[in-house]
Amino acid sequence: MRLSSVEGGFTQVHQILTAGVFLTALALALGASPWHIGLIAAVPHFTQIFQLIGAYLVEATGHRKPIALLGSGLSRSIWLFLPLLFLYPAGAPLMPMFITLVVIASALELVAGNAWTTWMADLIPESIRGRYFGYRNGVLAAVTIAVTMAGGVWLEWGRHNLGEPLTLTAVLLVAGIAGGIGVFLLYRQPDIERPPERKAPKVKELLLAPVRNAEYRKALEFFLVWNLAIGFVAPFIPVHLIQVLSLSYVVIGAFQAIKPLVAMALFRWWGQILDSFQIRAVMMVSGAGVALLPFLWLLPTREHTAWLWVIAVVSGLAWTGFNLSAYTYPMRHSPRIGRSYYLAYFSIVSGLGFVASSITGGWIAQRLVDWEIVLLGRTYMAHHLLFMVSGFLRIVALLMLLRLKRVTAPGTTALITRIGAGIWRTASLNRPFPRWIRKTPVSESSRK
Repeated sequence: MRLSSVEGGFTQVHQILTAGVFLTALALALGASPWHIGLIAAVPHFTQIFQLIGAYLVEATGHRKPIALLGSGLSRSIWLFLPLLFLYPAGAPLMPMFITLVVIASALELVAGNAWTTWMADLIPESIRGRYFGYRNGVLAAVTIAVTMAGGVWLEWGRHNLGEPLTLTAVLLVAGIAGGIGVFLLYRQPDIERPPERKAPKVKELLLAPVRNAEYRKALEFFLVWNLAIGFVAPFIPVHLIQVLSLSYVVIGAFQAIKPLVAMALFRWWGQILDSFQIRAVMMVSGAGVALLPFLWLLPTREHTAWLWVIAVVSGLAWTGFNLSAYTYPMRHSPRIGRSYYLAYFSIVSGLGFVASSITGGWIAQRLVDWEIVLLGRTYMAHHLLFMVSGFLRIVALLMLLRLKRVTAPGTTALITRIGAGIWRTASLNRPFPRWIRKTPVSESSRK
């Protein structure tokens, strides 16, 4: 587990520097339009279909480690070729080549990702899975803070002194080195032998086993709608920060560092909650905070950016719990035999929602690039319209969570009570609840 945490740190460096504002900056430097931005953001989700290949290979061979190593190594190597696109003359079809390379890299990483997830599900006992991944994600959050802050400073300095091609080439070089170290550490990770008598699964079993599970199918429907809501705005937040709010990369780096900073402080707490309460309850409570975020994005302007820091803190509070619960849900609710199929379906269905909405959002942003409306003295643009759509869809998705089966673990009411008690203890310096809101025990005589 310690080795996996260190490996995750180096892998996180690679993932941060090849996504988010860094990927957006690279795409814009190569001439990307709003539609391209939406399409590029959809790539990691569209290529989730390749998890089925990973699932088949895992179940057919019984091996996870070689598949994870080969897929990760090839994927991370491809990013080192992207700076060559800056050498092409003006007018060259850069975006088709850029998107093709990103698709190939993402597909290989996802084949490896399915093998890695089933591998970790066998290595980490279920009884401590929430706490461990809470700790591991805390490590990743610390790395994210350092990388986004340093990367933001580098981008801001580099574009004024070196130019975007050299600046972004250096970013991808650092990403490649960190990714290579991550692959080496993954090679050092122990594996668990699978039963040798396992046979290659039939295609029919591969395609139908997860969807025949009624409870799992309800969860898939929820995550489909949830990611449909997320995809409308996620690709355009970096663009909104750069082009609409006109922020420097240093300020963007500081903004993006707050979320993992909050997450680092809360991952262990959320992990303990996840081991003690229903996953549905954790997703409902944390998801309510996530559903609030698109409406908060309507408030910042170029003249008043203070709301960004409120958004960053709320994002860290809410997304920490939601991502951790969503990450462990398919592990806890899938059988050990055939688990790779369940995990593949989970990623594919979730990805389909994101693909549909991010491409649609890109098309809307492209069509309404000059659209503006003034209400109560505030100017709203296409991005604000996408925020509204995303917010309402998140609320619809949360209502779908109520369809999931109740389990014996404490639920939403108990979780809200625990969070409220924690807030009260912190705010009141560990004083007890006022007598009038405490639950009064029922005496034996009153029961009779």
